[in-house]
Amino acid sequence: MTRNFECIAGPFNSQLGGILWDDGGLIFSLIDELLLQKFDPTNGSISTFRSYTGRMNGMAKAKDNSIFVCQEGGRRIIQLQADGSANVTATRFEGQIHNHPYDLCIDSKGRVWFSDPHSGTQAFGPQIFPPLNHASVMRLERDQIGHWVIRRMSFDTAFPGAVLLSDDEKTLFLAENSDDEACNRELRAYPIKADGSLGKFEVLHSFGSDYLGLHAGINGLCKDHLGQIYACAGDLKSGRHAAIYQYSSTGQLLKCIPFPHGTPIRCTFAGDGNKHLYVTSSNRSIYRLALD
Repeated sequence: MTRNFECIAGPFNSQLGGILWDDGGLIFSLIDELLLQKFDPTNGSISTFRSYTGRMNGMAKAKDNSIFVCQEGGRRIIQLQADGSANVTATRFEGQIHNHPYDLCIDSKGRVWFSDPHSGTQAFGPQIFPPLNHASVMRLERDQIGHWVIRRMSFDTAFPGAVLLSDDEKTLFLAENSDDEACNRELRAYPIKADGSLGKFEVLHSFGSDYLGLHAGINGLCKDHLGQIYACAGDLKSGRHAAIYQYSSTGQLLKCIPFPHGTPIRCTFAGDGNKHLYVTSSNRSIYRLALD
């Protein structure tokens, strides 16, 4: 059965970054225009949520209603406060500026898990800080005196992308999208051990390759109220078609919903009992899918 994706906004004059449902509306990032915008589903209006954002991408809301955002242009994680102010978290790992954060999620302890891949996009300012010699999943957490510190969590990743925590916070799901022709792009599940470190990963889905090259992997992840995982994956060029992949909470593939509007990039649920899924696309538009 073909699902109807309704275009609710766009196309914009910018590529789209992270999206987040917040206070009755959809916050989304116009990366090239350095803006966070907010869509109101009650009347279809769009307003500016934040300006001068510095190429913000993945975002997530914390328990205190602040919003943590991956600021690719500044190579840092920013905390946006409800009063309009913003705080910079830790930017250095073992004395070096970390890479270009792509996506993040927040656990019940307030720790921020983020993917930190290498990127061809230059950060703002003089290019005097080299990238780290690894691309890893990292974690921001508070030390004993309340300062943010960064801890490296993965030691087996080449291009970590979308990240997502299971409801019980015992598993970290990760999209690993290597550009190495010898390595498939994967949806991985890392067990989170009692000491907070990651165990050995299990591959839940491998995207393979053919004469067209590597199949496009996962760009964005979200979950519904049952803990089921939704993934924006594939494209219109490779042998793996653009679609929204639905997995069980344990990673079993349940269904594949074809996405006919370019490459799906990010997805999130509205605050209406998971009746509507919002998806951003490579065609610089935002779509809404009504679910059963």
